[in-house]
Amino acid sequence: MKIRFLLFSVLTSIFSFSTSTCASFRVPKGFEELAQGQTILTDVSIYGESLGIFKISVDLENVQFIEPNKIIDAIVKKYPDSHNLRVLLSKYFNGTFHRNSQLSCSSNGSQPGCDFIDTKNVDIIYDENNGKVNIFISDKYIPSPKQNDTYYSVNAESHNAFIHQQNINFVADKNYQSASLQGNGTLGVTRDSYLNVDWNLQGQRSKNQSKNDLSLNNAYFRQDFFKKFYLQAGIMDSKDIFSNIGGNINLSQLPLGKIRGFRAGSTLAWVNVNKTNTGTPVNIFLSREARVDAYRGDQLLSSFYLKAGAQVLDTRSFPQGSYTINLKVYENNQLVRTETVPYTGLGELTSRTLQWFIQGGTPDNEGFSGKQAGQHQDNKVFQAGIRLPVTNNLALTSGSAFFNSANYWESAMDWSHGFDTGWIDGLLTSRVSYLHGSEGSRGNIQQLNYNDGFSLSFYRSEMKATDCNNQGVNRYSINGCYKSTNVMLSVPVDSWYATLGFSKSMNKGRYISRQDMVDYDPNHSLGVPWETVYQAHTKSSSWQLGVTRTAHFSDVNITTSVNAFLRNDSSFNAQDKGMFLTLSFSTNTHDIEGKGRTFSGSSNLQTSKRAGNQLSYTIAASQYSDNTGENEKGIAINGMNTDTLTSSVYGRAGGQYGTGSLTVSDTLDKKDGGNIINASGSYSSSVILDREGLTFGRRGDGTASSAITVNVEQGDTSDTSKVNVSVDTAGQSEIKGNSRALFTVPGYRESQFDINESISSNEGISSEIKTGTGTKRVFMTPGKVYNRDVNVESRYTWMARLLDDAGNPIDEVIPLNVMSWTPLGNSMVTLETTKKVNTLYVMKNNTYWQCGMKVSMIRDVIRYVGETTCQSINFASLPSKEKEQADMMTAKLNNQARLTVMAH
Repeated sequence: MKIRFLLFSVLTSIFSFSTSTCASFRVPKGFEELAQGQTILTDVSIYGESLGIFKISVDLENVQFIEPNKIIDAIVKKYPDSHNLRVLLSKYFNGTFHRNSQLSCSSNGSQPGCDFIDTKNVDIIYDENNGKVNIFISDKYIPSPKQNDTYYSVNAESHNAFIHQQNINFVADKNYQSASLQGNGTLGVTRDSYLNVDWNLQGQRSKNQSKNDLSLNNAYFRQDFFKKFYLQAGIMDSKDIFSNIGGNINLSQLPLGKIRGFRAGSTLAWVNVNKTNTGTPVNIFLSREARVDAYRGDQLLSSFYLKAGAQVLDTRSFPQGSYTINLKVYENNQLVRTETVPYTGLGELTSRTLQWFIQGGTPDNEGFSGKQAGQHQDNKVFQAGIRLPVTNNLALTSGSAFFNSANYWESAMDWSHGFDTGWIDGLLTSRVSYLHGSEGSRGNIQQLNYNDGFSLSFYRSEMKATDCNNQGVNRYSINGCYKSTNVMLSVPVDSWYATLGFSKSMNKGRYISRQDMVDYDPNHSLGVPWETVYQAHTKSSSWQLGVTRTAHFSDVNITTSVNAFLRNDSSFNAQDKGMFLTLSFSTNTHDIEGKGRTFSGSSNLQTSKRAGNQLSYTIAASQYSDNTGENEKGIAINGMNTDTLTSSVYGRAGGQYGTGSLTVSDTLDKKDGGNIINASGSYSSSVILDREGLTFGRRGDGTASSAITVNVEQGDTSDTSKVNVSVDTAGQSEIKGNSRALFTVPGYRESQFDINESISSNEGISSEIKTGTGTKRVFMTPGKVYNRDVNVESRYTWMARLLDDAGNPIDEVIPLNVMSWTPLGNSMVTLETTKKVNTLYVMKNNTYWQCGMKVSMIRDVIRYVGETTCQSINFASLPSKEKEQADMMTAKLNNQARLTVMAH
């Protein structure tokens, strides 16, 4: 059948060529049956997505579906709820189609736009070289995808567990040492509830003084109701209020500190943002993998790399408003077509839904000490907030906080607008807010951002009170009084990028740690770094103008920037002004195994009134041992003028049991004399305890989390195979056989993981996954674990040349204790086994040999044996399994011989 199909393909190719040059065509003798048409089974796809195997009749000009109703049912099943579509398909599939083979990529050398027909009805392309049929229908018959399943559901196969994440960081030199340990533990209780504990331990030492602090940031129980509301109680900070977990309510200046009490409110944690309607759907139909660039006029909104099929573009990042979009389709980096579609953006779901929270209890006075604590010892607090959508582009937010000593309220307005008028066609977002405190505090914020090829941002915030210099008397906030303004304009100019920035800040009556002060020097300061210092008044302002250009030459990226600045700072007596020129370059290379090397360098020449002329420079080189980007080692040298020179070596490693880094540097100070050796490092990991026991693995993002575990089972334990596991929210690792791997993932977030055979080999061992491979998406609340069982089998590939006792080659043998083999000629064979073998047993006719399998070298996955001498043995000397194999092969050969005689 395969030979006949090949002949038919050759014949049709000749026919296609001949009909373009001749008026008539004579079918060669012996091919008349093929010219009349062949009935074959072929793979049928619609826009690159397979519908299954169907029976067709194909001749030199046409294609006819033998069972049209089956193909119609398959298409309607894929694109349901369309009576008109079934009528259209019945009209065309009961007839014949032109082959259109000249449009297939395999026939025209993959010309741009191949494997695609823009049709108003139904058409096909018959790919004769691959024996496939691609179907195309008008997009008006395909309904827009339904936006259902607005809320996620917890994966039914997940179960409760205790998940703990830990992270340690340290830095040390001879004058100052600091170490911090952070941890977050989550325990699933019911399907919609969990316990969470978030803590950190900080230790510092400077000369003969030390300080240790243990703080508990969160320790609460949370219960969700109907996927829309939640109730929690315990110790809670305010960060969840500002995220989807707590309703995404932004109250920037309202005092929402840590409390001991309860909180209730709305939540967006369960919302499936991929299914919420944020705008009109934008569909595109692709017959091949392609890049699709979406433009709004000349503005590039986004680029998509898509598979073949009917695709729906993710428009969540598109600006709000109504406008037209030009979709440019690129195949193999060549533009093949452009489509224009209308679009209306409604904005994110969070801007169009009512959100609220209330909480009450005892406020945490951590951060106050001594006299301050006595002045601010509130024992009761009640706080509430609400976000109210007015239109699709306008939302109002308001909140209140009631303490024993004072009351506060804050109101804010958020407004956004997408312009589509001439040269103004960007997105504008803005926010204004006002804070009022009964003890005299007042605050306000104004924020504006506009993006239209160029970008403009403005941010101003202010907090004031009548007693800014009285160290916080009768005022809840310990941040003091402040005023801050930032403006930034970025504009592309030809191949350059220009920026103009202005910042101004004023602080009055604030507390700050000594190590955060502008002029703090840990090597010469009299106070310890963690000492809290009261600053009465500081003021600063600065202007900066710069242009930057990046160029690419072969594999080298070169960046040049020129900047001028003007600064005023109350810490110094005089104004500072100057400029600096920066030149940097970087290059990186990768091999087929994913290993890479990078080399970079930069120099910065700065001249200023205050510091004079300074030349700083950096040279760095690193090497990656795989394609994960985590396992790196490198060296760097940097210095300033001839005064200081710092050299450092560093390494980063990540894998199945966490990630870590270590850097050691030595700074030579020629100006003050001596040198300073500094070391810093970190290690992060996680651990879970569930019904399967204790498992260590990779750390997540440090918040209340869930986990994915992969249990890799391997029958042969003589050597361990590896499985590649990649989790979109937690990185990837090579997992060894007969082990369990842990990936900590964010709670309330859908995660996708992929399990594939490892491309890396360990001493000539490859692996084949028998069960558990593929891709899966899971959604879990914090404190849940999803486990995937994977069964893997080792693969050993051998290459040997078989010789008898006299040194003569043994050809045409049948190996008995292998999975498969391939003869290479001259008694050379390649063999594949599922375990290591010391002896190879082979048979030829009624003779048997045993051959030693001593490996001389290993290259990639090939174990080279070289020439091996085989000893002749009788059937009785074969092991039992090899005897059974020999009997089976003998019976098979005898049966084949008998069938051959009967055929003659």
